[in-house]
Amino acid sequence: MTTAFTTLHSLPKPFDGLFDGAERIFWLYLLASAAIALVLMLGAGSWPTRARLRAYWLSSDSRLDALYFIVAWGLRTALIVPLVLSVQTVAVWVLHGLNAFYDPPFLAWRYRSIVLAYTLALFLLSDLSRYWLHRLMHRSRWLWPFHRVHHAAEVLTPLLVYRIHPLESLLFALRHAVVAGGVTGVFIFLFGARLDLYTIFGENLFIVALFAFTANLRHSHVRLSYGRWLDHILVSPAQHQIHHDRRHLNSNFGSCLALWDWVFGTLKLPAQIQGAPDFGIGPRGARYSSVAALLMEPFRDLGQMMRRR
Repeated sequence: MTTAFTTLHSLPKPFDGLFDGAERIFWLYLLASAAIALVLMLGAGSWPTRARLRAYWLSSDSRLDALYFIVAWGLRTALIVPLVLSVQTVAVWVLHGLNAFYDPPFLAWRYRSIVLAYTLALFLLSDLSRYWLHRLMHRSRWLWPFHRVHHAAEVLTPLLVYRIHPLESLLFALRHAVVAGGVTGVFIFLFGARLDLYTIFGENLFIVALFAFTANLRHSHVRLSYGRWLDHILVSPAQHQIHHDRRHLNSNFGSCLALWDWVFGTLKLPAQIQGAPDFGIGPRGARYSSVAALLMEPFRDLGQMMRRR
């Protein structure tokens, strides 16, 4: 009984993310995003009325996101975490594979240089892999039904980042294990076990430095662009809002760096878009009005596609 209680007690709780710098809802990120939104609204003279705030925060999409946030935490804890490869396992596989063919060079770099190179390589390759998997979720007719649950929302709130189907969560967790484990294994082979990451609040230095404090504005109705030049390099909230516009779903797949969209031809800049965004996926989005629908509708779509084939 004591062991079972200890195990349950040690499991993460739904709102632990408020105090975890690796989570989007970390309190400092939320506070910084709210402060930036406040400054932008004051500058534009568009202070929201109580009715507008109530319509936003109590909308059907907002309520659904709050409920799904709890359900998704339970599914992730019970189903996804036990299925995902660990970064350490992949790193060991990669290291053993390299050792089978080559002798480790153990390059004599300075420790700080190794840590900086490891931190940067992990950030760049992780961000690039997120771009391609996100793009695949849109372009694959077999994966799009699962990603569509995220795009069905017509009201964007910070909790929308957690409205992800469990299958998609599993794919992105496996992506992280493969990329982080691969990079770690290569670096241990090259430099020995002298690895560490530069982090802020427990998250990769570059991720926090580039977008953490405005990341919650991406899933919001606060339009913030970084300017035409910088929007070619970094993903601004306005760019990601374009991605949620049903007219431009096949653009702006980047997570941190817009550079990948620019290089691979999927970049749409805020300056290129006229009029207000049209969030959601149109009338078809009405199918995703409950937690059960978010979980089951993709499988129904998949079944229909297979029957047609």
